[in-house]
Amino acid sequence: MYKYKISLVLTGFLSFLYSSFADADTRDLDDIKLYDIVKVEQCLDQAYDTIPGHARKLEFKIEGDDPIYEFDIESSKDGSTYNVECNAEEGYIIEVEKEVDENNLTFKNGAKISIEQARVNVLEIHPGRIVNEEREIGMDGSLTYEFDIQSNAGYEIKVDVDAKTGDIEEASFELYEIGMEKE
Repeated sequence: MYKYKISLVLTGFLSFLYSSFADADTRDLDDIKLYDIVKVEQCLDQAYDTIPGHARKLEFKIEGDDPIYEFDIESSKDGSTYNVECNAEEGYIIEVEKEVDENNLTFKNGAKISIEQARVNVLEIHPGRIVNEEREIGMDGSLTYEFDIQSNAGYEIKVDVDAKTGDIEEASFELYEIGMEKE
């Protein structure tokens, strides 16, 4: 009986999570009120202190149970685009990655799996359509393939794959995006 109750509670919780994120692209954003978040300007100021330049895009996403602002900033120093993530509850920068193209030698020489293999791995776990993909080099030297997937279940998920190991590093639900990806 005890195992049945745990199973029932777990099933209910997973159903709630699925329904919470299944319409992430179409529902209203009232769910953001559940989080005690800092003003976006606080995180943007932190992002500009880290990478001086111009913000081109803002995403609000949930990684695990943490709300995250992610800014795409075009650097005024080198013209590159950087993804700067800020914890929206605490207001501090948690990750900075530089976007690179397929010809970047650091990425080409360090990646042990191809982007094609990373695509296959990601779509096996998160079936859907890839709507955007990037190659990124972290400030710690990490190499990542990042995929935005419009899932078959109707929500958009962002998945990072370690380009050295092929492991999925993280998957996050995107609640909104302001601005456009640089084509």
